[in-house]
Amino acid sequence: MATTSWASRVSVGSGRADQGVHASRSVNTEAELVNAIVDMAAAGDVESLAAAAMDAADGGRIAEAERLARQALALAEAPAASRNRDELLARSLRAVGTVHRARGRYPDAERAFTRALGHATCGFGAGGLEVAELLNDLGMTFKYVGRFADAEAAYDHARQILDELPDVDEEDVAALFHNLGGLAHARGDFATAEPLARRAVEIRTQTFGPTDPAALLDRSAHAAILFGLGRLDEAETSLRGLLGDLEAAFGADHPEVAVALNNLAATLQARGAWAEAESLYRRVIAVKKARFGASSPALAVPLNNLGTALLAQGRADEATALHERALGLLEQAVEADHPNLEAIRRNLARSRSAAQPPQPSGLLGR
Repeated sequence: MATTSWASRVSVGSGRADQGVHASRSVNTEAELVNAIVDMAAAGDVESLAAAAMDAADGGRIAEAERLARQALALAEAPAASRNRDELLARSLRAVGTVHRARGRYPDAERAFTRALGHATCGFGAGGLEVAELLNDLGMTFKYVGRFADAEAAYDHARQILDELPDVDEEDVAALFHNLGGLAHARGDFATAEPLARRAVEIRTQTFGPTDPAALLDRSAHAAILFGLGRLDEAETSLRGLLGDLEAAFGADHPEVAVALNNLAATLQARGAWAEAESLYRRVIAVKKARFGASSPALAVPLNNLGTALLAQGRADEATALHERALGLLEQAVEADHPNLEAIRRNLARSRSAAQPPQPSGLLGR
């Protein structure tokens, strides 16, 4: 069976406010970007470097994000750092954790976010929005590796903080609904996931409009749940309707476009449209490989799905190779009982069995 992916870019506190720090520099070209980064580093501007790293990660520019995040952390850890050192360390470590998570380095991401959480608690207070941001980040990381109870606890803590804050941005509320829906989706509990994801779509669409970038990700995530519920017509209509807007908002080779393409391919595969599904899966793999590297666990889902599509067409040897590769990428990155890992193991067993030549049995001689 094909596996859908979750639109995962949305995070509490990482929307317009953080992006505004970087955008205010009016960086329009690559040369201007380089100059702006040099200026930030020279000025010891940790906060702007960390914000620029988050923007780069949101844009799928992971190598750039990693360079900026490491620069921010080095400056924050320097002996000459200012008296608001806890705040600067929290922001720079959050950027480092975000890069680790994008790279599929989940233990490193957890360590960075946990360390950042300690500094945020000291610098901003236990009930600050920055603490909720980091709890949300930890929740996403736990979800990716299959530690669903830990993810739920982190999300619940973040929600408690948001409930107590006097002026909570609708963006943050929608992000939390999105991520709670993502957790239920990862657990395979689509009935619970659907109203959570739909609520995120409603909040962001009403507040910012249907083509707002984050609203598009909410719609993409909701479509993945519709697939899980077997509502294939609705899923396909939604995905086809938003792909053009996703490409306009993020670029055709952005990882979140790849997520939507994977989910459209899975929907088509469920309808028996093998050739179109295969083509889309190959495009998804190319995008994710270019953005995250050939050894990223982010490749495991589309590799598995391509394998199932090929197996259904009788191409068992090719399917086996793909399922073996998907298993190798994922089994070192997630918990042993992660649902995606279990699905890949089942698919690998099926493809290996189909690839074996029939064995003679029960033959009678004269």
